[in-house]
Formats: sequence, C-alpha cells, structure tokens
Amino acid sequence: MSSLPEISLQMEGISPPCQRTSMPVMLERLAQIDVVTLDAAVADGIAGERARRLLENRRRVAPDRLPILLLTAHNEAEEQVAQEAARRFGSLVESTHVINESGRNDTAVNALAWHRRCWPTVTEQERKTRILLLGRRGGGGKPQFIAPFVGGAGTTCGAWTPVVAYQRGKTTWIAGTRSREEERKATPIRGFLRGNYAQGVCPAECSFCYLRGLQGMGIKGISLNLEDAIPELERLSRGSVVNWAELGGPVEEDSWFVDEDGRGSLVQTILDLSTERGIVSFFLTKGVYEPYLDLQGRLALLAISLNAPAISSVFEPGGATPEERLKGLAWAIDHGAMDHTIRLGPIIPIIGYKDHYHSLFEMMRDILGTRLKRITIDILRFSPQMPGILRASFPEQIVSSLLTEMEPAVKAHKYRPSLHRQQRFYHWVRAMLAHYEMAQVKTTPCKADPAEALLFLKAGDITSMPCACHISYRDREAIQKHPLPVLASKFKQ
Repeated sequence: MSSLPEISLQMEGISPPCQRTSMPVMLERLAQIDVVTLDAAVADGIAGERARRLLENRRRVAPDRLPILLLTAHNEAEEQVAQEAARRFGSLVESTHVINESGRNDTAVNALAWHRRCWPTVTEQERKTRILLLGRRGGGGKPQFIAPFVGGAGTTCGAWTPVVAYQRGKTTWIAGTRSREEERKATPIRGFLRGNYAQGVCPAECSFCYLRGLQGMGIKGISLNLEDAIPELERLSRGSVVNWAELGGPVEEDSWFVDEDGRGSLVQTILDLSTERGIVSFFLTKGVYEPYLDLQGRLALLAISLNAPAISSVFEPGGATPEERLKGLAWAIDHGAMDHTIRLGPIIPIIGYKDHYHSLFEMMRDILGTRLKRITIDILRFSPQMPGILRASFPEQIVSSLLTEMEPAVKAHKYRPSLHRQQRFYHWVRAMLAHYEMAQVKTTPCKADPAEALLFLKAGDITSMPCACHISYRDREAIQKHPLPVLASKFKQ
C-alpha cells in the first residue's frame, strides 16, 4: 500500500481530530432540530407516545431553545386529532401549528418554508439537517416497509448472496411470497431485503458515502407506525434477514425515542416484532448499541461501520468515535446478539495513514479480541455524481487525490479502484489482522466485482463468508428448524 498518495488533514476547511464535547453526539443532533412535523395519522396511540418521548427528550437536551411543532392533517378526522395533539404536546415545544395539507408530499415543503421564515440566515443545506419529519409509512394508504434491493447487478451483492426476490416483466416480488410455479417462471434476484422506517437520517455525513451521490443528505424522516410492518414480516420465510439501515441511520437516532428507564426503543420494537416471526433484523451503525437494548433471544445481526479515528473525525464527523462504536459492539456481543460484523470503511490515504490504521487494529484487538468473527471490507466507490459533490465539500487537493484511486471508467454503476489496488488492500487487511492476533477473523468484500473477487478468494486475500447483510446458511437453517421464541413485551412502546 506504500504507493498510495498521501494527503494532509492540516489544510483549509479540514480540522484535525479533536475531543468531543461532554454531550453524546446523537443527543447533540437532537438538540439541533428546530422544526418537527408530526403527521396526524401517527399523533395518538403507540405512535403518538413515540412522538411525545422524542419531544420530551428534545426539551431535556435544549430547554432554552425549543422547536416548533407542525401538525399536519389531510382530512377532517385528522384535523381533530391534530388539534388534540397540539394541546397535549404544547408544553414541550415553542409553539404548535396545525396545517391542512392537500397531500403528504407537501410536508417537507411546508417544513422548509417555516424554517426559512423563522431562521432566515441559515444555509439551505444546514436547514435540512434541522428538520425532522415524523410520519406514517404508507402515508394514507397501505404501508410497505420491506422491499428487495435489486441494484446489485455486476457486484458480489448480486451474485454471492441468497435469492431474495423474483422478477417477471415489470413485476418484482419477495421470494417465498408467491407460489413455486410463479417463481419457476421468473428471474431470481440475489441481494438483500431492505427495511424502511428511517430515511435520510444518517448523521455521520460521510464524505465518501456513495449514497450522497444517489439521494443526497436530505431531510430526516422517521415512520412511527412500526406495528404496521407485522403483515409483511409474517409473509417472509423464516430465517430471512431484513436490512433496516440501508437508507438511513436508525440506531443513531434511536435514543431520541427512549425514556429514562430505557423504554421506547424503535430498534427494540423491530427486533421483537421480527424475532417473534423468525426474521433476523440487521442493523449497521456509526453510532453505539446502547445498554437499554434487550438482545437475549433476539435474532439480531448487528454491525458497526468503522475507520481509523483520525480519518473518522474528518470524513465521518457526525458518528460516534471508533472506540465508542467498538465498545458498543462488544457490549452487544456479550449481551445476546446472535451475530455481528464490522464493516471496515474504505481506506483514506492521508499523511501517516499507516500509523492510523495500526492504531485502529490495535483498538479492535484490545476491545474485541477473539470475539470478532468477521469483517466486511468496503472500498471507495463513487457514483458518477460524486466528484461534484466532493468538490463542494473539500479542497481540490483532497478531491483529486481520492479520484486518482479510481479507474477512469464506471463499472457496475460506480467508479472503483483497479483490481490491483483492491487486491493489495484486501491482502493488507489480512496481514494486519494476523499481526494483531486476530487471524480467526473472516473477511469478504462489499459489492465487489464477482470475477475479481473470485481471484482475491483463490489468492487467499479474502475468505468465503456471508457479507455484512447476511447470516450463514447454517444459522438460517437453525432458525427454520427451532421453535420461535416468546418475548416479553415491556420494550414495545
């Protein structure tokens, strides 16, 4: 890896690693929310209690600067619910306003207009980070929380993973939800199942994240009607894995909804609803798995996204520190998580990067040691829009250095490092694991080219194993054979 170009953190617009403030990072993010919208469809019942706890926590972390609450209604019945919610939540916010909307597509527009009116000097990009939309998945219709990810063509995600869906013509459906006869006449799709209740919510703001080129860092939205996912969970085959972290960061904001006794976790609700139906919940975070979670007996596949501390503080500034993430994963492993992995973030070639990564692997050894079983290795992958996005975020020296890592042509929808650079990186990670007495750790690439990955596998630079989004076939078979657990319901609010 010695030929990688090195770039310095000490330049205009880039801050070196610094000490975090005493307030937890994720509560800092809650304190920055200026406008909360609450759909009247989720303003009462269990969903309404979730909204209340968030507003109570918001008042607790920043009592001198309360947010505005916009209650949105779409018919006469919802307007009555909204008026009642305004009275119920009024003491928790600066002001409440009931807004009658012609459709739910108006909600974000109205929230932005209110923010511009009240905070006119804030930039448009920052404005989006200071708004939170609390809504109902499905709007006024039938919700769909779970859908197959079908964008893995040309990568290991589309070749090395289980069949999760079938496609015939323009129709796509999840495997096992239609007859065998229909499946035989359709095209199988490999990948993963994506669960959506948090979107645009990831606070880490990673400059290298390929999602920034796809959907941008938009307004945060969280669906509060989690129980409506039950029919979809019941249609899935036992042992299926649902990835709840692809389009947002639900773990990062989970503590926003938890009371002082640890009740109210949305992550816990999903874990419980899924486990009772034999479905594995996958969560990936740059935050922390908190001790209020009850993981015993749950079908929980938990992962952290990790990079060297000096790199993390600059390129993923909104996440918890790598040490905090590792300690949270260690706690989860020791308290009942059925499986775990680390998704190792792409190497960023800053000056002295080797020393930084040695520090990271030493930290992994000291905190996890022999408990760590597998790592999914990511690489820099840029969508065609990313160069422009990077240039808006960083000095040209950093951007040009990162882009020199890429092949000039787009492959499988992304710019990627060359086969040679990838192989050297995977080999280096294996050597680092061995050096720090973690040779037991299995490694696999994330969304690599299947033909290239096969060469890496034959060379011993990676090992054959499930990627971060999946469990082993052995574990899946065990879930299918064993009786389903009966869980206590104390956390399901």
